[in-house]
Amino acid sequence: MMRKKLKQHKAAAVAAAVTLCITAAAGTMAVYGQNAAEKQVKEAAEEKLSRDETVSYMPWDEDTLYKEVVENQDIVKQVCEKYGLDYDSAAMKDVTREMRNYEEALWLLDEMGDKPLLSAKGEGMDSLETYICDIYAFEGGKQVIESYCREHGVDAGSASIKDLTAEDLTAIGENAYQTSDHPKN
Repeated sequence: MMRKKLKQHKAAAVAAAVTLCITAAAGTMAVYGQNAAEKQVKEAAEEKLSRDETVSYMPWDEDTLYKEVVENQDIVKQVCEKYGLDYDSAAMKDVTREMRNYEEALWLLDEMGDKPLLSAKGEGMDSLETYICDIYAFEGGKQVIESYCREHGVDAGSASIKDLTAEDLTAIGENAYQTSDHPKN
């Protein structure tokens, strides 16, 4: 009786076994293919990263001239003038954190001056808020800007970066630095 049932369902049993084997083989090939693709993507990304680092990273030490480190020479001249440094001989060892903060404020005015203080969308570098949040890796940029603007009679909702002075931007940056969890020196 068992033999008779086995003969009746032999074709179905063989079909089920073949289907199971094909499914297992296809699954194995899919996992292997995915792992191989991930490995290729990782290797390509690592290669590009190492290539980009060698091109864009310009090492400097404390004796490197300040004017060789900063791309915008007008900004270098303004920093040197404000802090009494000689443009032609000021080295990185002469430049303080306060001076670098002022340099950054001048850069913001030059490069992002038309952008608003507060972010409308929160996408990309669309405002001073997104810039500060990105630089200091925290979400408190809006509060820092609004607080500073309230204290100084500026409408943060309608003002743009160029409506502030370099000193205002330096103070906002310092407040953000002190407020954030950014490592302090």
